[in-house]
Formats: sequence, C-alpha cells, structure tokens
Amino acid sequence: MSLPNTGDWERDVAALIERVGDDLADGRYPMAMLNNPDLYPTELRRIFGHAWNYLGHVSEFTEPGDYARRYIGEDPFILTRDESGELHAFLDSCMHRGAQFCTAESGNTSHFRCPYHGWTYKNDGTLQGMPHMAEAYQDLDEEEIALTEAHIDSYRGLIFGRIADEGPTLREYLGEFTWYLDVLFGATSEGMTVVGEPHRWEADHDWKTSADNFSGDSYHVLTTHQAGLETETLARGPWEKLDDFPGASYLACTDRHSVGYYLSQEEGTFMGYPDSIRDTLNPALSDEQRELFSRSVFHFGTVFPNMSIIHGIQSGGWGGPWACIRKWNPRGPGTTETTSWWLVPTELADDEGFLEDSHRGWESLSPGGAFESDDLTIWEGISDSSGAVTHELRETRGNMQQGLGAMSDEVETVEDPLHGPAAVTSKGLYFDERNSQTLLRSWYEMMRQGAPES
Repeated sequence: MSLPNTGDWERDVAALIERVGDDLADGRYPMAMLNNPDLYPTELRRIFGHAWNYLGHVSEFTEPGDYARRYIGEDPFILTRDESGELHAFLDSCMHRGAQFCTAESGNTSHFRCPYHGWTYKNDGTLQGMPHMAEAYQDLDEEEIALTEAHIDSYRGLIFGRIADEGPTLREYLGEFTWYLDVLFGATSEGMTVVGEPHRWEADHDWKTSADNFSGDSYHVLTTHQAGLETETLARGPWEKLDDFPGASYLACTDRHSVGYYLSQEEGTFMGYPDSIRDTLNPALSDEQRELFSRSVFHFGTVFPNMSIIHGIQSGGWGGPWACIRKWNPRGPGTTETTSWWLVPTELADDEGFLEDSHRGWESLSPGGAFESDDLTIWEGISDSSGAVTHELRETRGNMQQGLGAMSDEVETVEDPLHGPAAVTSKGLYFDERNSQTLLRSWYEMMRQGAPES
C-alpha cells in the first residue's frame, strides 16, 4: 500500500494505520510507525484513552490516605485510597484553573490543596472548600465540583484505570489472560506484595519497542545478552535443569496479550523459591495452574498496551526469584519513562535472606544492571533510525514472520491443559513471533477504531 506524504496530517496518519494492517497480514510492519510525531497524538487518544492501563498494586495503598502519582498515557493521575477505603484515580488538575495539586510522588493525606488559589478536595475527590468562599462563591453548588476521575478496577491486586466512559470491563479486556495472571500473581494464598518504592528512568525509545521486547522475545537474548549469560562464576539454580533452552520455552498468546515461559521437565522447581513455598500454595488454583507454577523457571509477557511482567529467577544466576512489573509510560514519539515495581510473595516479605537474593535479581534488570544497559542502547538506536525520512519515502517494512506458514518448522502447537487457554507453541520464545504480531494487531485494531472491543 502506498503511503503518500500529502501534507494532510489526518489523511497521512489514517493511511499509515491501514498500512500496518495490510503489512501485518504477511508478518511485516512499516518501520515509519515507530518514533512518529504525527502518529503519536493518535496513540494517546485511541489507545491510552480507551485501554485499561496498569496504575499500581493494592499493596501500595494499604491505609486510608495513601496516594501515589501515576500516569495514563501522559495524563497525570493521583491514585489514592479514601477515608472509607475506596480506591480512586483523580486527574491531577484543579477544577478551578487546572493547576496540579499533588506536589509529591507518594505519601498519605486526607485532603489535596491546590497551590494556586487554595481550593481543597477530600481524598474522595469532593470539594472541601476554598479561601473566602462566602464572599467569592456565594452561589456555587459545591456538590457539582469534584475532581475528574478515571474508571478503575483490579485483578489479583493489579490496579488498572481507563479514561473512556465506554468500553469492556477489566475482566473482558484481560480475557483468557487472567488464567496466567492467576499463576503469576496468585500462586500463594496471600498473593504478591510490592517491596519499596518503584524505580523510574527515562530513555529515548518508543514505548512499543520495549512492550514488544518483553512480550515474549528470547530470540534477542542469543545476541544482545550473550556476554551476561556466559558468566561462569555464578550459580545458575533451576536453569541448570534446562539443557535445551529453546526446547524448554513456550509462548502463550491470547487475542490481546502474551506471555512466554520456561519449564523444567520435573515438578518442584517453583521458579527457585524456597521449599516453604509449597506450604503456601493457593488452593483456588487449578491442578494445571499448580503444576505449571511448580515446573516454572521464568515468565515474561505484556498486557497491552504498556504493562510488562517478569516473574522467575534470573538467567545466568544473576539473582532472584522475584516478580517485576514494568510500565512503559510514553513521553513522546521517541521517549519512554519506565516505572519498575519489585514484588515478592507476601508470605516471604519478612525473609531477609530471600529478599537479598530477590532484590539482586530485580536490580539485574535496571539501568545499572547486567541486562538493561544492553537493551537500552539497542532500543534507542531503533527509535533513532525508525524516524528516518528514508523509511518513510522507501516505505521500509520490518519483519516479524517467525512462526508463520512454513517459516519455522521447529515450532509446534501445544494442545495440553497444562498451558492454559491461550494459543501456545513450543520453542515459541525463539522461533515464533506471534507475541509481536499480537501486540501489533491490538495496536492496529484500537488505532483504526478508536476504542477496544470486548
């Protein structure tokens, strides 16, 4: 499909969106869709304005008045628990002149006071008052004044927010992927808890690049992280049981989300967790979910659009086990702010020895870690080159054809309840790019229609 530069912004964007759909049919994509300043505002409105966006974990908001600054797209929200225990996500914008009223990243308060004119709101979003109210606003209907609020819901302690009034429920949006979230965040009776404050850093790459990488790509590990994996002085833990990494890997894709994982042949691995984990397993899990967790070494995936998950023990013996939630906050067409949460099973939250190993695993995937610096350099290069005029004029297409047709005869479809309800392939993390195709298809459907279907 031709992509003329007509000078008509809306027409050019619409043409590029349709070209994504056309190219995706044969496992290709237009490179001009990355780091694209014309496309980016439409992403903010049609994807981040309508999708369910991850905001935080319930363990961060245990007391009335707890709050933290979080984002949906680039919109600043305050996620807080009010005095009655209800969670809210308020746009950080005073209803008087629009000033931001939250001056800290997190804390505890019963009220928010605007620093501009002093309008004050309770932590349930209702107006408390303002200076000289009797003289300045004698006729004001106070009940009509309330902070703008996003719709929020949670699953397995994961809090999501949505700006649009209409759309699927969170359960409908997550769909069959809830089966895997049960394993990753509900394997023990008390679930997961966040430890410490999340880390944040900004880098010059497109949010789609990092969301794609974490959605199920181990193919890049063979090249990008080779040096880290060849370190011989580290204990490899459960990874020592995996003689054939591709053969031990699986890729599970639903209609919108994906997760990849490594399994040992024998039960009892439990991602490298202490043996005590056996005594805390959640009885609500199915037999298949319990076996999958028991054989698990490492999981990683992406909930569209920009929440990624890691859970397991780090490859190469770099620490863990631990769980990590990543959020790829867009900060422009070629800029992303990453927020990284560290989580552990609640039952192990007071085990200092375990926490030390777990924290080391989490830090291995941070800007100063053994693996993150490898990725960031490459992701920034992708963003830089994708914005090239050459790609636009030559209509360059990238490739994500692994797993299509006869392209990868090593990949086999798995029909086994052990792997849950998604479409699953063996050796999928190395030779199947359905994860990338799934993410891009979700992008295309929302960009084309402006709102997700249930």
